[in-house]
Amino acid sequence: MRPSAEPGFEFASAFDFKSEWLWNPTLGEQPLDDWRVFEEEIQLGLSYRRGDFLIFGEIKGIADQAVYADDRPGGSEEALERGEMWLLFNRVLDGNYSLQIGRQNFLDPRLWWWDADLDAVRFYYDHPPWRFYVGVAKALGRVSTNEDFIDPEDQDLQRLLGHAGWKVSNQLHLAGFLLAQRDRSDALAVGQLVEEGHQDDSDADLLWVGLRAAGVVDESPAGHLEYRADIAFLTGDETLTAFEEEAPGFSQVDQIQRRKVRGWATDVGVTWTLPLPGDPSVTLVYAYGSGDNDPDDHTDRAFRQTGLQDQDEEFRDYGVVLRPELSNLRIATLMLRLPVSADARLTLGYHHFRQVDATPFLRSTGIDAEPTAESREIGKEISLVLQIQKWENLEMEMIAGSFKAGRAYGADAGERANRLFFKMIYEF
Repeated sequence: MRPSAEPGFEFASAFDFKSEWLWNPTLGEQPLDDWRVFEEEIQLGLSYRRGDFLIFGEIKGIADQAVYADDRPGGSEEALERGEMWLLFNRVLDGNYSLQIGRQNFLDPRLWWWDADLDAVRFYYDHPPWRFYVGVAKALGRVSTNEDFIDPEDQDLQRLLGHAGWKVSNQLHLAGFLLAQRDRSDALAVGQLVEEGHQDDSDADLLWVGLRAAGVVDESPAGHLEYRADIAFLTGDETLTAFEEEAPGFSQVDQIQRRKVRGWATDVGVTWTLPLPGDPSVTLVYAYGSGDNDPDDHTDRAFRQTGLQDQDEEFRDYGVVLRPELSNLRIATLMLRLPVSADARLTLGYHHFRQVDATPFLRSTGIDAEPTAESREIGKEISLVLQIQKWENLEMEMIAGSFKAGRAYGADAGERANRLFFKMIYEF
């Protein structure tokens, strides 16, 4: 939900319904591992605008139900969450600046750098052809009523986020990104007891910097060709903490390891839109995230994304079943977007995944199986996305995908994990 530009008070509400099925997420290692989840969400928002001042607050009521095919008990959970809650002062100083304070959404249009709600203070400048913002973020409290404390991964984590855009011409748009994070968590010692749920495996001071170029290459009777390219570099230091269960409700620090972090990644894509009714298009994407070929030299050279990126339903360049974080991977994608009707679009995708260096793990994937490090061939995936928006206030989406494991999964090569996802959003 976003407040309108009309002065005075405005109330907005929305209902989201999501259902998801996942079959064989362990690639045959655990029989009857299928599961399905249902989620209902009510969003209530209230805004007030007067001149160049705007205040906005949002509350979410969420209910989840999970059902498993094996003997794991299903369950349901209800909670209230604080959504965006902020103050915005437009056209301050000479009129080109704005200031936003509170829990707000940081959004990269590609969803590759970040798409997250953060407690922050952000300063904007907007005077074409230049636009930029810089924000300082830190978690100020728990988000949900079913949480007793701030997530240990976010506790005392400070972030500085920056973005700058420059429209040189229609053929060239440049953008720069920066994220510096500092983890001020208390240092732990070997043998120290930590309460269950408060374990934090990684404390890292990291810096990401990157550049994006995008634009239209050519417009002709044969259609138009668009491109975009991202490159990102990562540097910093990390402290890894290993825990072992000591007593009911507590874990003990077993080992502490410190290492440097260095990595880089690139993601490039081109889209050809044909001059046909409904604007069908073909998109090619290639992404590379560096790997670490020497895990014993106290330097991790595998790239990792910011942790704020969208890795769920909306970002589909890396598939809809495996949907990995871009780390120690080469990913090639072909997508074909077709009009089904005036109100519906169908996107077919093919995705190929290959490790840069053979390792026995992937970062943040949508399945539970791990590779064996005997091969770099992770696998292939086909995906289908159907989007329907026939009515102004109602949006529906169906996502289906099938991932076929490659030789990297050893005896499980050839196994398939399948996913089906349905989402409906109604604004009222």
